[in-house]
This record gives sequence, structure tokens and C-alpha cells, in this order.
Amino acid sequence: MPQLTLIRTARELVKKHNFSGPRLREAIPYINAFSGKRFVLKIGGSVLDDLSLLPYLVEDVVFLKKVGINVILVHGGSRHLNEEMKKRNLAIELKNGLRVTSAEVLELAAEVFTEISFKIKEKIEKSGYKGIVLGRSSGLVKSKQKDKSLGLGFVGFPQTVDVSLLNGLADDAIPIVSSVTAGANPGDIGFNVNADDVAGIIASTLAAEKLILMTDVEGVLDENGKLLSSLTVKQVEELIASKVIHGGMIPKVQTCLDALRGGTLKCHIIKGSAHSFMDEILTDSGVGTEFVRDESVRKTVNKAECRP
Repeated sequence: MPQLTLIRTARELVKKHNFSGPRLREAIPYINAFSGKRFVLKIGGSVLDDLSLLPYLVEDVVFLKKVGINVILVHGGSRHLNEEMKKRNLAIELKNGLRVTSAEVLELAAEVFTEISFKIKEKIEKSGYKGIVLGRSSGLVKSKQKDKSLGLGFVGFPQTVDVSLLNGLADDAIPIVSSVTAGANPGDIGFNVNADDVAGIIASTLAAEKLILMTDVEGVLDENGKLLSSLTVKQVEELIASKVIHGGMIPKVQTCLDALRGGTLKCHIIKGSAHSFMDEILTDSGVGTEFVRDESVRKTVNKAECRP
């Protein structure tokens, strides 16, 4: 990084992102290492539930863009969809944690998620960058319907990503992807897809540097409730087998493992709070759980070397 750019970057980290002293010294090497790389960030947790927190996240994403780190934003909006369904007296039905999605609910989800996308776009454009909304009509992600015998309706799983839509974006563009996707087959009206899965397939297809999943909890906890800050694929499999990782965390960590196997370098699960994204990727200790391939840690000596 040129000296003048380094000084400006350091000043902005101190002024806007509360990085000073040791945190600032940690951040600069990571910024240099990640410049020119792609991250896929699935927005979740309180940042998505409380849209008043969005400006803080967008500020972080825009800062990374300035220093050459390209972030692809992915989101759903389950809580907001629930609120709209209640207003319209539509029954909320779940099966094994998945929303039963009729054609009417699918269209409502597309409407609600698009509204969220445009709120993110508005925040990005106030910062001088272009927010590019890539929803169902863009065809960026195409999905197939989950087994009809499950009785879930228009719920799908992602199949393909049209990377040309991402590769063709202008340098000042930040893509925003919602989890109502196009269908893979002619005549499909589209599908409601888990946002983690959408983020995962994008990260795998791009062989992204990082996949970051924001959620409601800090990350993976051990049997005593203590945060596990770094895990290999083998360790994750052992924790699932011993039921330390259980319930709703299993599909999230599975998304991370699939992304690692698909070519993503590292994956992270973090609590979706205002500045957790930057705190995870630009500090030695991080704030959540990182996932690495087993061979990625063979040559490392300590935790700090295992990150970024």
C-alpha cells in the first residue's frame, strides 16, 4: 500500500471504526493481504432485524471497498416477512425450521426482500458508491425446488450462479443479493431460499477469500458455552458427532464446510452486530468462529497465525 494511502487508511480506521493502538497495527497487514480479494457477507442478526443499524455495516463495507476489498452482500429478511404476513393475516407455517411458501408468500417475500435491498442500496449510495440490486429477476442465482414430498411449496436450494453478472460490475459497485431467487427450469416462478445457502454457493462459485455468515449468536460454542474461535473441518465433524454442535447451528456450519470444499479460503460465523464484521476480519483474535481446511493449519503455530 502506498505511504499516502496507508496514512489515509489509518486515519479513517481511527476516526470512523475505533481502531487505534494495537488494533490499528493488526488491521493494516490484513488490509494489505485482502486487497483485491472478494468476500461474501450474509447479513443477519440484529443488523438485519433492526435496519437502523445498517448504516454502521454499510460504513464498514464502503471502507473495505476503498482499500480494494470487494464485498458481496446477501440477505433474506425472515422477521420482516413475518411482520408483513401478520399484517395480511397470512398463516406462518414452519416445517423443520423451513417456511412453507405458497405462491402468494413467495411474491410477498420477493417484495419485502427487495425493499430491504433498496434500503441497503440507499445507504451505499449516500457514501458515494453504487449499490447494485441483484434479485430474482437478475437470474444471478438459480434454484431448484426442494423435494415436493416435504410439503414446503416454493422453497428451493441454489444450483447455479451467473458469475458474469458479478464480474461485469463497475469498480465502484457493491452488489446486493436477496434470497428469493430465479428458478433453474423454464416456467419456474422462483423460490424462497435460505440466505446462508445463497451466500455459500456464491462464495464457492467465486472461490471467494471469505464467506461470513452473520447470525444471532457469537459463533460455535463448546460444551461449556465458551466461544470456539477457530475450527478445522475435522474438528467440526467431531463436534457434530458429539452433539456439541446441534440444532440450527448444524446447517450454518455445513454451509461453511461446503464452501471450504468448494474453494472458499476461510469461512466465519459471527454475531450480527453493528461492527462485528470488521472486528472479525481485521483483528488477530476476531469475535466469532472461523472455519479453515484441515491442511490450512498444519503449518501454523498459534491462533494469530491462523487468522486472518
